Amino acid sequence: MKVLLSLFLMLASMVFGLPHISRDVPTNATMEMYDYVVVGCGIAGLVVATRLSENANTSVLCIEAGPLDHYEDLIEIPVYIGQQPPGFYEWSIGTVPQSQLDNTSRPLPMGKGVGGGSLINGMIWNRGNQDDFNVWAQLGNPGWDWDCLLPYFQKSETYTPRFYGNLSDQPVTFNAAVHGFQGPMQVSYPEYYWPQTVNWFEALNALQIPTSFDPNGGLSAGGYFLPLSIDPSNQTRSDARRAYHDAAAGRPNYHVLTNAQVGRVIFNNDSSTATGPGVRRGGLRAVGVEILGGRGGTTQTVLAGREVIVAAGAIHSAQLLELSGIGTASLLSSLGIPVLQDLPGVGNNLQDHPLIHLSYPYQNASVPTPAWLLNNSTFNTEAEVLYRTSRTGPWTAKPSTALAFPALSQISPDGQYMPLIALAESGDRYYPSTYDWTLKSGYELQLSLMTPRFLSDSTPAYEILNDNSGGLDLALMRPLSRGTTHITSADPRVNPAVDPRWLVNPFDFNLTLLAMRFNQRILDTPAIQALQPSYPNIRFPPNATSDQLAVIVRAGIGTEYHYSGTLAMMPRELGGVVDPTLIVYGTDNLRVVDTSVFPVIPGGHLQAVAYAVAEKAADIIRGVV
Repeated sequence: MKVLLSLFLMLASMVFGLPHISRDVPTNATMEMYDYVVVGCGIAGLVVATRLSENANTSVLCIEAGPLDHYEDLIEIPVYIGQQPPGFYEWSIGTVPQSQLDNTSRPLPMGKGVGGGSLINGMIWNRGNQDDFNVWAQLGNPGWDWDCLLPYFQKSETYTPRFYGNLSDQPVTFNAAVHGFQGPMQVSYPEYYWPQTVNWFEALNALQIPTSFDPNGGLSAGGYFLPLSIDPSNQTRSDARRAYHDAAAGRPNYHVLTNAQVGRVIFNNDSSTATGPGVRRGGLRAVGVEILGGRGGTTQTVLAGREVIVAAGAIHSAQLLELSGIGTASLLSSLGIPVLQDLPGVGNNLQDHPLIHLSYPYQNASVPTPAWLLNNSTFNTEAEVLYRTSRTGPWTAKPSTALAFPALSQISPDGQYMPLIALAESGDRYYPSTYDWTLKSGYELQLSLMTPRFLSDSTPAYEILNDNSGGLDLALMRPLSRGTTHITSADPRVNPAVDPRWLVNPFDFNLTLLAMRFNQRILDTPAIQALQPSYPNIRFPPNATSDQLAVIVRAGIGTEYHYSGTLAMMPRELGGVVDPTLIVYGTDNLRVVDTSVFPVIPGGHLQAVAYAVAEKAADIIRGVV
């Protein structure tokens, strides 16, 4: 019987037609020189590389340390989100021990493959708040405010709303004016709607959290049913590989080199031959990159006639600049690396959304939950049949889709959060030891722009990830803590020392405690009580003291996988690394395009922002903005 079922499911999947494309990607660079060499074929790298290659007279090489995927179910089918094994298209590195927490290391998953993090992320598609990007502009970056970025959010997406016919109150609220309908990325909603999501919205409404608005319209404080990077035609993941790379793979001027790690950028101080929009004279000129051979093997050099574009992600882009001689002079000298540019901002200003997993498993046996897919084989098998045959049912739905991003005033309307604001405005800054005066000046400006926004009713302070099984994870959206990532060796194969320093600022720590207490208010609503939440994995009672909560926080805080800020787009005198055209200071034609350039982390998941930033960067490089 199992054999027949397996055969049936296989045939059904073939008939339904997953979007497989059999195009070979070159395994070796086929030319000695390209107009543009892009390092890293993740979200940003693929967007830039494919957009530049739209000009048939422009040659582009994208170099990726990981492989090209094989359309595995673990990537494409939404049910497998969070179930991929360690090392599955990711780097498998970790942090240094977090002394401000429990002195242990945490894993830092990050994508490694053509498509990068879009192959393995949670597929959530939200942009953050308009204030996030207005702050970017106020930090010395004209052209990067909300109004200037909105066209690029729209350009990247094909948005498809969904109507759930079995619901009296529709969870999808959208404003067509802020969405795109012709972009490469498919943005829509799962076919299946977990029934207890209704309870979630009832609970939020009971606590005066607004729930009826488009979360991607620029004002994002509240609760909502978020869209995903999902193809509505077949309920599979939409990612950078499928949306951008596959469409461009047949172009003769677009090449991708996989399983190839770049060791350094090669410079020539003579900038007289640099060409292309935005190129300046007088700085270092990037002329190519050095690709590592195998252990003890020879390296390969690929030359760039116009630009080298670094898009390796917030950790590896900073690593590459330091290996190439750009960074804090004292660090580079101590490792025997010739200093080409003393740029202290490199590897500093690291930001992430610190996240803690909190689970209160629902015990109401009449309500199906995502946990049933793991512990109820009959339910899971029936769900698989639905998915394979008709692309319906629970396999289309990831656990966390109905979320909340509350403002401080929404969780504490009586003003109990005001001591937190005072804490943020206090004289202590908790800088990393690597901060010089420029970085301290930049942080002071960041703080002066961020702190007043905590008082806004429309600016989220943190995120609640409802997993529909009883999990109410928490992640801070505007952390004041800053971390670092720096090389410890001149060997490119040695991982950098990544120190996120989550919650080192007491504001972040105390906001997490306040958020945990609000979780209890959610659990106490009649709507959630009907689901019978329990406390088996949380070692404190509902009326826990702050000391009891702090023990849980120090042991439980980790990453939401949103690393950013390490090569910040800010003025050089404020600790910045790239200018508003994303050119690295002191160079003529080395550009960075990825989450590392975000000066302040947006208050939302980062993939939609990464696509928009890369779309804008491509236009900047082509000289059309």
